Amino acid sequence: MSPVRASVPRASIARLRHESLGERVYRTVRDLILSQVFPPGSKLNVEQICRDLGVSRTPVWDTMRRLESEGLVNTVPRHGVFVLNYGADQIRDLFMVRGALEALAVRQAARHLDGDSRATLEAAMTEMERAAAAVELERYSRAAIDFHDCVLRAARNQALTRILENVYAQILVLRLRSLYLPERVESSVAEHRALFEAVRSGDAEGGERLARAHADHVLQDALEFTRRAER
Repeated sequence: MSPVRASVPRASIARLRHESLGERVYRTVRDLILSQVFPPGSKLNVEQICRDLGVSRTPVWDTMRRLESEGLVNTVPRHGVFVLNYGADQIRDLFMVRGALEALAVRQAARHLDGDSRATLEAAMTEMERAAAAVELERYSRAAIDFHDCVLRAARNQALTRILENVYAQILVLRLRSLYLPERVESSVAEHRALFEAVRSGDAEGGERLARAHADHVLQDALEFTRRAER
């Protein structure tokens, strides 16, 4: 596979002036991967990235190693660096991990929910229901992401947040975090409403069970979405 032809956008280059070099390069390349400027499975042209960013190889290779530790890229000896691209078995494994972590997040959120977190979570739930009623899938996807992010913040567990955000990043690279099959939206709303009620009422055990069931359904959606994309 030849290196991806995409160049680093000027806006990303401009941001380099406002951060420390290593962190700037890392955040710029990571953002480009998450936004699919560098799509899943593509080979990264390290030399081109160096030229576009006006930096030496050292911070770029440091970035590649850091991204590999996060599971966002894979270095293949004598072939280069490739953006994450999972098959069905790897997607299944990733979503199993997501389900377990989200179940823990729901459990913790139910125990620690305060007034501000409750209001934020309720606003996300309301937005999901409005988007579903309007049959606006992109809007619904954004609201669902906000909902799970609100749950994670309400859990008040920094270690869990770091790990789950890394899982979310891998799913985002695969374009699977914001997917919703049209025929699944109604049941998805019901699942999220049940999760919301469990968290709001402090039902940690019930919320955890609901989160695991929801994760199983999301996994099946992800696999079906992948199958349809390959047709």
